[in-house]
Amino acid sequence: MSLGMESRLVPDPRGHGDALQVKGDWLLVEVSDGTHIGRGEASHSGNDALCLERIQALFERYVKGTKPSFESIRRMEQEEYSELSDFVTATAISGINQALYELVALEEGVPVWQLFTPGSARETVPVYVTINRALSDRSIDDYLAVVDGARRQGFTAIKCAPFEAVTMDGNQQVQSRYGCSVLQALADEFGDVSIRVDFHERFSPASFLQLLPELDSYGPYWYEEPCEIGSAYKDIIAHTATPIAAGEAYYTMREHEYLMATGWVNVVMPDVKHVGGLGCLIDICRSASRHLGVEVSLHNPSGAISTLASLHAAAVSPEVTSIEIPFSTQAAEVSYRDYLEGGYMRVPSEPGWGLTLDQTGS
Repeated sequence: MSLGMESRLVPDPRGHGDALQVKGDWLLVEVSDGTHIGRGEASHSGNDALCLERIQALFERYVKGTKPSFESIRRMEQEEYSELSDFVTATAISGINQALYELVALEEGVPVWQLFTPGSARETVPVYVTINRALSDRSIDDYLAVVDGARRQGFTAIKCAPFEAVTMDGNQQVQSRYGCSVLQALADEFGDVSIRVDFHERFSPASFLQLLPELDSYGPYWYEEPCEIGSAYKDIIAHTATPIAAGEAYYTMREHEYLMATGWVNVVMPDVKHVGGLGCLIDICRSASRHLGVEVSLHNPSGAISTLASLHAAAVSPEVTSIEIPFSTQAAEVSYRDYLEGGYMRVPSEPGWGLTLDQTGS
């Protein structure tokens, strides 16, 4: 048996705004047995060209001449693919891994989550929408209009990142004024919306602590990566009741375990595109049960495949409290819209990921 593989870049329809920490299009991977096609996503590695090269090399070396099964994919995660040497390689492995899991599920005629839990799964999983790519001019009116659009679509939780003006070599208190004005406006206008704030590690620990009382007054749901991840997070946690979230760029089980064990965060944020694939993501999620007070929210500002893969992981991982999904001002543009029910996504019962994508992958 010889499997076929194709990989391609699809332009992200929401663009690459300057405020986004990780930019890039959607890199899709398709593995075929001649009858079925399994799909994975390897977007946002930071180097799409190199990631494409790694995908081809890894497929030729480990996958092409095999007959994949659930057991063989799990073995690859522990053996051939266990050394995630760098972020790009980990992302390449993740894309292939997702595609193999869907291929096996399609061959068996079951949803992917059922490969991990033959019985039943959660029926729905809470989601929040990240609005970064839906903004146009990033004015306060723009923020208000986009959040209003999200609320009209039934979403009750959003994430924003209005502190792009903050730099490590500037006066961070002055630079943060616009971001605070955005949060104040959102708090005044949308008291019924849960607001998560992503800082993209822009602050120094001392500057963030200085700003913390004002930030707390806006009543956010969490602070995401306020400064470089490290022991300073424990000091931040000691000065606020607002949870601290981090870990979106961590790509090994060891890193996530360490982050949970240190007590630096309240919420860990693994991403199916970077952690070595679906099985590795589920292992990370389940490991959170060993760390009191740590919850898991799946990082996913990406395409339809990673969204559905995250949903299948959450379906069998009770530790997952939410999934991030990108927001579109046009609900009809979202190909997985049939699974959306306001602030929740329905867990698919159809084979594979449960989604037939059009040729754009959207």
